[in-house]
Amino acid sequence: MRSQVAAAFIAILLLALTAAGQKLKPPKLVPTPSTESQEQLIREGIELHDKGDYDGAINRYEEVLRESPSNVQALYEMSFSYYAKKDYQKSIDVGYRAAQFKSDLLEAVYVQLGTCFDDQGNPQKAVETYKAGLKLARSSSLLEYNLAVTYLHTRQLEDARAAVKKAAALDPNHASSHLLLSTLFDKGSYKIPSLLAAWRFLILEPASQRAEVVLELINKLMQAGVSPGKDGNNIRLILETGQKKDEGDFRSIDLFMGLMRAANYAEKNKDKSEMQLLVANFNSLFSILSESTTKADRSKFTWKYYVPYFVEMKQQGHTEAFIYYVNQRGTIAGVDEWLKQHPNKVADFLAWSRSYRWPQVD
Repeated sequence: MRSQVAAAFIAILLLALTAAGQKLKPPKLVPTPSTESQEQLIREGIELHDKGDYDGAINRYEEVLRESPSNVQALYEMSFSYYAKKDYQKSIDVGYRAAQFKSDLLEAVYVQLGTCFDDQGNPQKAVETYKAGLKLARSSSLLEYNLAVTYLHTRQLEDARAAVKKAAALDPNHASSHLLLSTLFDKGSYKIPSLLAAWRFLILEPASQRAEVVLELINKLMQAGVSPGKDGNNIRLILETGQKKDEGDFRSIDLFMGLMRAANYAEKNKDKSEMQLLVANFNSLFSILSESTTKADRSKFTWKYYVPYFVEMKQQGHTEAFIYYVNQRGTIAGVDEWLKQHPNKVADFLAWSRSYRWPQVD
């Protein structure tokens, strides 16, 4: 029994050393295009993969590669199927073969390899792989995003924030980048930047299970700094002093949010619904953001990237549609009814959002 354990340990060690010794080099080979019959085999492999028959899929790809060892699509799909089987080493070995070829799949190959190394428990090699990929594809949001995920796993939060900012800037419609950035901002005590990133995520993905988690984070951040007084008639404001400023100084915005939340308890607002209060609150908040931009350091990512989007949203009259749209997975009454009654407002808001021109961010 001991000899079997020792042999297994040695095998794992050899695989790890093999992976560590492999080095990705810029691709020099030209892949061979698929024939019609090979395309059919690859389609069959993808269908089998999607059904969970990874071995069946791999058999189809092997059949293609016996005819054409330079078929980069078959190599990539095979690597993907091995990854789905959690056979990370075989996925890496096939991925290294695919990485030798110049192709449109090169970015995906490097993402696949880095993910394998990360899941294999080798984050250093994953980072090395993503960075190597970024030398070949400098505008790859997916490589930046996956690099950020690996940095998060190793608790390198500043490096993770820097990478996912680039990912969000390169692809403003990648919901997961905004979600990760909101999470990282929250971990780093950046309250307002975390909220802005969370709201952008909800615009892109308002109805998923992840949206419920994000709404909980938003509620936590929005409620922070406001608590009922001793007699229940007074509201106590607590100014949070630990917030960092390298994303910009948001202290006045945070104070305003506290005052705004406190004002919701005023007598004049007692007959307003929660959604009516939210719409009014956000119109005021976005107005304050607009007024603050003249004093802000516009070189900071949050002020340059997120703030102008929400300011223009308010200026275009889409605040109400925004509030209802992002609360689809929330618990506030009346949201579904409003969305059904105002499809044109929602459509106009989404059309504006899709056409918004995001700034170039270094």
